[in-house]
Amino acid sequence: MWRVGIDTGGTFTDVVAVRSGEVRTGKVPSTPAHFDDGVINAIDAVGLRPDDILLLAHGTTVTTNAIITKSGARTGLITTKGFRDVLELRRHNRGEIYDILWDPPEPLVPRRLRLEIAERIDYAGETVVPVAEEEVEAALVRLRDEGVESLAVCFLHSYQNPEHEELLKDIVRRTWPELYVSISSELLREPQEFERTSTTVVNAYVGPVLASYVERLGRRLKDSGFEGRLMLMHSGGGLLPAESVLAVPARTITSGPAAGAMAAEGFSSSGAPAAGAMAAEGVAAATEITQLISLDMGGTSADIAVVRDGQVLLINEYQPEFGLPIRFPAVDLVTIGAGGGSIAWVDAAGTPRVGPQSAGAIPGPASYQRGGTEATVTDANLLLGRLSQETALAGGLELDWEAARRAVQRFAARVGLSVEAASLGIIDIVNSNMAKAIRVLTVERGLDPRKFVLLPFGGAGPMHACELADQLSIREILVPIAPGVTSALGTLFVDVVHDLARSHIARLDRVESDEVETGFEQLEDQANQALERDQVANERRRIERSLDLRYLGQIKTLNIPVPSTRFTSDELREAGQCFLQEYERHYHYVTEDIPIELSSVRVRGRGLQDRPQLPPHPRTPQPEPLSHREVQFRDILSRTPVYARDQLGPGIRLAGPLIVEQLDSTVVVPDQWDLSVDEYGNLKLTKVQ
Repeated sequence: MWRVGIDTGGTFTDVVAVRSGEVRTGKVPSTPAHFDDGVINAIDAVGLRPDDILLLAHGTTVTTNAIITKSGARTGLITTKGFRDVLELRRHNRGEIYDILWDPPEPLVPRRLRLEIAERIDYAGETVVPVAEEEVEAALVRLRDEGVESLAVCFLHSYQNPEHEELLKDIVRRTWPELYVSISSELLREPQEFERTSTTVVNAYVGPVLASYVERLGRRLKDSGFEGRLMLMHSGGGLLPAESVLAVPARTITSGPAAGAMAAEGFSSSGAPAAGAMAAEGVAAATEITQLISLDMGGTSADIAVVRDGQVLLINEYQPEFGLPIRFPAVDLVTIGAGGGSIAWVDAAGTPRVGPQSAGAIPGPASYQRGGTEATVTDANLLLGRLSQETALAGGLELDWEAARRAVQRFAARVGLSVEAASLGIIDIVNSNMAKAIRVLTVERGLDPRKFVLLPFGGAGPMHACELADQLSIREILVPIAPGVTSALGTLFVDVVHDLARSHIARLDRVESDEVETGFEQLEDQANQALERDQVANERRRIERSLDLRYLGQIKTLNIPVPSTRFTSDELREAGQCFLQEYERHYHYVTEDIPIELSSVRVRGRGLQDRPQLPPHPRTPQPEPLSHREVQFRDILSRTPVYARDQLGPGIRLAGPLIVEQLDSTVVVPDQWDLSVDEYGNLKLTKVQ
């Protein structure tokens, strides 16, 4: 039976199928109107039937698109009296500090659909004002009349006592059973009122959308004979069975990018080091390169993450847009609108721009011959010779040079440049946009990008890697063996992961270790129950513990791992010392004069998955170029050799300029860069000077 990983992007849907050392890969155009069509087409593209599949691991953009396009369910919010405007008050910060005309995005729930209930639980979890059921029923009638499809419930201090939220949910189940309901006490047992409300609202907003998609995809798979397990990638770098993820749909907002940035722990030690080269954390383990900048550049966006000391950083909160925090653990990454389909345009001041608008899968770049007329990054690469009309592309796409020229010529006329100069300018702008995003994750955090290796993947990443590295003074690049489908492959090398947390606020020097141990044990029981529902055997379960610590008086915390044994006063002291070390590492400043405060206890329940074994990369004789073509680089027009990726085995060395083509991606190597192939089949690009 096959294990299949599928990642749905804005432009392409990528697929990797693995069985007993056999690997099949493919890319098909995404189908935004019905993303399940793209999944079915991807399975067909690698010559499989659904009844051949044991596991289907899926990275999806369904919830991402719902947030971006504001196409989620019509959502209502019921909250404590006096707190209906929490979503608009936010944190009183601004997205554009110096723009006095800037307006924040509208909340996902308009004010008329945010209703208040006169209930109250105090900070200690004691009931002050009970819930009046008739008031709840009246609120539900009003929301029903407004056409609400989903409901978020967030009461003050429900993280301490969920009784009122659970009562309201019971009333909904009795009076309006078809309504999708999301209550904060089931999602987030932490006190931050705005973040808790925002997370609950996002969960309710995307819940019906994801449920509809999963139900439709599951039905189509089952009708075709699928009897395996459908699992979805979540933002925290793990998988959840489809039936489990429907309770926490907000966890899938960065589903696909997380798959590309992170592979499971122990990836290389499982006997499949070549597989470890397929995702950022796995590459770090397999190649002993511990400092990596991961660049996943697809057709619509570029997702950037940093692997430091061999680990992808997880954060406890992220924002898909300003003022919309989601407080779930997630891979720390930056996403910008920079992909092959990013559109070149001119703003009101006459300045040329590229992205974030994208031609997407439909109509796509002008060269795709699907109705696109705007100049895109792909069109510029084609005119510069970095792509060719003869290049075999995944999905059976054929590029039209004349269509690309017409599109870029219109853009060039608006900025007063030649077609060639405009094409180079488009590439420069998109590279500069990506360089700026990389600096956000490195320079602005005190990290020197020159000390990192760039790991480009996605269909477009390896085309831009060398010029991008030059902008950042990075001297080494590692291109994985199947860059165009790395995110899809990454879904096959991660575990089932449940993240649970509970607020526990106390000064570290006054907290009782037994109280912390009790909190851990309660969360571990919940994690084991969740893994039990997911059919994970006891011997396949791993529980990881951590604490959120901060200086007294601060809001932001640092997550400190602790041993998964009985928590004692020794572990408590050691956690405090680790916090000081991590604080200095993050902020380059530390003091022992301010008390340390415990904020939350956390548990990550991991259900270990079998890793598919990938075949070793075979050695090859010294290759001959498939062809030569004229390629415009920054300073020279060069007659450049073109090689096939499958002809480049371990030990091969070549000097740029050259181009390496494969079905899922193209690697562009300019002058003053050398190429070598390591034992795993990765391409190592090294700056000569």
